[in-house]
Amino acid sequence: MDKLARIYKGEGKRRYKQFTDAWMHEEPYIASKSLTDAVNTALYLRRPLLLEGDPGCGKTRLAYAVAYELGYPLHTCYIRSSSRAQDLLYDYDALGRLYDIQEGKVANNQNQAASRDKYVTFGELGKAIKQSQNDIPSVVLIDEIDKADIDFPNDLLLELDRLQFQVKEVPEMKYDALKGKTRQERRDCLPLIIITSNREKELPQPFLRRCLFYYLEFPNQERLKQILRSHFRNQITPIFEVALKKFWELRYELKSWRKIPGTSEFLDWVAILEQKQQANQLNAEKLASTNVVYLPHLETLVKTQSDRNALNSRRKNLDNKNG
Repeated sequence: MDKLARIYKGEGKRRYKQFTDAWMHEEPYIASKSLTDAVNTALYLRRPLLLEGDPGCGKTRLAYAVAYELGYPLHTCYIRSSSRAQDLLYDYDALGRLYDIQEGKVANNQNQAASRDKYVTFGELGKAIKQSQNDIPSVVLIDEIDKADIDFPNDLLLELDRLQFQVKEVPEMKYDALKGKTRQERRDCLPLIIITSNREKELPQPFLRRCLFYYLEFPNQERLKQILRSHFRNQITPIFEVALKKFWELRYELKSWRKIPGTSEFLDWVAILEQKQQANQLNAEKLASTNVVYLPHLETLVKTQSDRNALNSRRKNLDNKNG
């Protein structure tokens, strides 16, 4: 195995010397065995890893965790409906160059190729390919790809396969992560690409064929407890135990959620509960005796008016029943 090869263990700890521009912010992410296996398969094959799962289950944060643990740089591409595949590689400010020509700042002739590169802004995938050309691997997050136009994934296929591009406005600017070698030969210098989707639309079959796939299930109670420990760095106190139980009850209080609370909402809720406990405004006993529809700080957990209305209806029924 190449000396650059690195294995992801999903422990939330940095285990290797970092590369230049490595992601430096610790990410206390606890990954399951099956998820770490999927990441390591993607690392070995250097094929894109497509993650699906409910919002808030940790798809996006995985990229941060992998970059931190492996000591890789991180490049994040947040996709919008207007995103184009080329945007991930580079953007050329043709209008800015035209203005400069009109104002006499540059000469409008083919001998000024060197001056044209200042109008190029590299996208995150483009930066990753440039780093790979210099033997620096990285993690590239392409987040919520299903938000883009249906043609976006197909337009991205060539770039993900070849990992090379040329700035067409400046033909001298060429970048190639493979450097004329096979993917296996260059494996440990290539970017690891993590793609997330909330399944707002189906992705094209040719795109899916080129990706590894993993569905990220919502953590069970034991894994949520591990996540709590990793984020709050202390033993699970009684109020944490009660908060976990109440959160689980809340998720099953409604038969149909418009936006069911996820891991990120849970961590925010526990943080505010801990602050209230430290201020002597809340304790585990009081929280334990509270019906889930009356839980404090539901604004951190319930994110749509329809879900609030459903819980308010449950609350009114309880109020009427209790007289």
